Amino acid sequence: MNKLFTLIVLITYCAWGYAQEEVIQWSDLSAEQQRVLQRFEGRWFELSPEKQSKLARGAKRWSSMTPEQRAQAKKRMQRWKSLDDKQKQQVRDRFKHFEQLPPEQRRKIRERYKWFQSLPPEQRQRLRERWKNMTPEQRHKMRKKMKNHARKRGIDKDRDQRRREID
Repeated sequence: MNKLFTLIVLITYCAWGYAQEEVIQWSDLSAEQQRVLQRFEGRWFELSPEKQSKLARGAKRWSSMTPEQRAQAKKRMQRWKSLDDKQKQQVRDRFKHFEQLPPEQRRKIRERYKWFQSLPPEQRQRLRERWKNMTPEQRHKMRKKMKNHARKRGIDKDRDQRRREID
């Protein structure tokens, strides 16, 4: 029995080791990735393979960004750094919840976000203030109203599509 247990542990350990990401050598990174990750060079070998892989992907993505996109990313990172631990956990929890939503619901949320971002800053601020000053009951009613409006718009879109197909 003891030998069987040892064998199972050994097999599990070996399988776990193969499931992990492989070590990325500093020399395997592109010149651009090395430039972006320069501050990690001296301790690259100390990082876990998962961390190396994450950083390498991030550096590759950073290199493909426009200057405007990089400025936005820096701004978001500063905002993230300014959050306390509790706020960061709330963001992580909300993201996890968002990822678990059906694709159609995620698409609708992204569309609403794009719509909100397209508004002038003053109007966005007014909407934020209005929302912040609502009671939970008022917010619930507003969500319900927005959902009904979106449903009606969806019906209208379907009707318009059918009309175009007939014409």
